[in-house]
Amino acid sequence: DSLTADSLISIFQGVSEMQLSLNRRLLYAMIAAVLLGSACTATPTPEVTPTEVPVLPLPEHLPLEGRAIQPATWPDLPADLFFLRDGQLWRWPAGGEPEVLVKVLDSEITDYRVTPDGKTVAYLTRAGKLGTVNRKTGDQVRVTLPHRLAYVGFSLAPNGAALSVSDAEGLWVVALPSGETEPLLGNPESASGITMWLPQGWSADGRWLLANLKAGDDYPLYLIDVQSGRFRKLQEGCLGEVPQAAWSSADRLWLSTSECGAGGELVLTEIAAGSDWSVLRHSPESVAGKLTPFGWMAMPGDRLAFANYDVGLGVAAGLYFLEADDTLVPLLTASCVAGDDGSCIPVEWGLVTWSPDASAFALTGANGAVVLGAVQEGALWDMRVLLEGASHYQWGLR
Repeated sequence: DSLTADSLISIFQGVSEMQLSLNRRLLYAMIAAVLLGSACTATPTPEVTPTEVPVLPLPEHLPLEGRAIQPATWPDLPADLFFLRDGQLWRWPAGGEPEVLVKVLDSEITDYRVTPDGKTVAYLTRAGKLGTVNRKTGDQVRVTLPHRLAYVGFSLAPNGAALSVSDAEGLWVVALPSGETEPLLGNPESASGITMWLPQGWSADGRWLLANLKAGDDYPLYLIDVQSGRFRKLQEGCLGEVPQAAWSSADRLWLSTSECGAGGELVLTEIAAGSDWSVLRHSPESVAGKLTPFGWMAMPGDRLAFANYDVGLGVAAGLYFLEADDTLVPLLTASCVAGDDGSCIPVEWGLVTWSPDASAFALTGANGAVVLGAVQEGALWDMRVLLEGASHYQWGLR
């Protein structure tokens, strides 16, 4: 159903990902990281019921054939796809056709977040307003922070129970659907001048929040304890790039040691309230120091779907699955779309987003190509025509 909300906003988006070196990662993960106290009161953790994500068994036909086919009609997707077009938020349901999901009458939606189950949406408009819609209950919330400063970033908890929002004063937690707002962290002082929090992903239980701290041209990644307001640096930013991570479970986090374009490892750590963290797994020895991952999606069972840049270290650019037994499975190592003369035009690796169970993905090429893939079906679709003018792809469970 189409829901209307007269809210809007423009928001910061991080782009690429870089991560810390292996020595630093083990230093942070296994020895002692400096914990910094916040100046504000503790914020209660939202009560959370994690979304059940199905386990994706890998088919035998991998890797996928790289030539994307341009469909004449809307193909049957294995998961719901959300996107922006014409200033509105659209939902393309699995087995159906796209429909307007959130429509604003006096502005344009410029960014949004959606929960894995697809039921709750937070959106930002060009006019600088932030709102949420619960598709199941119909609840709509207009977010208003105390001093009505411009929003810098926002992140939606996986169960839709809370929204983290940042402005020029700091980081806030907004309870949903009440809209009650509590301060979490102020913006810390920095020798580089103005700092601003950019919230990223919540843990499934709502206890932890990942956030980058913009300080000049650097975007180091921090882990914030929402209960206490204490935070700890995970990774340094490098050359203006924005390091990220992926939650495997409520207390397990995938990190990368790739730094400044150099190859690194994938590391699975177990989060603890104290300073000592356990390193549970890292990427196979055969690709040690050779991965430059981005576009991550953690899957049940400590599995990981990710994209990789080719920096000449022997691991081709493409999409991969890292299995629980440390097997690295190529999903797609090259893709192309048909040219007017029938030639196959390579898709330059750009942004990659996954469905919550990694059964589907969207690849937005640096050259403007849009390719959707269905893993189990072995399908690859060239969507340049049907999704013309669309952007900001995100997925929800079917």
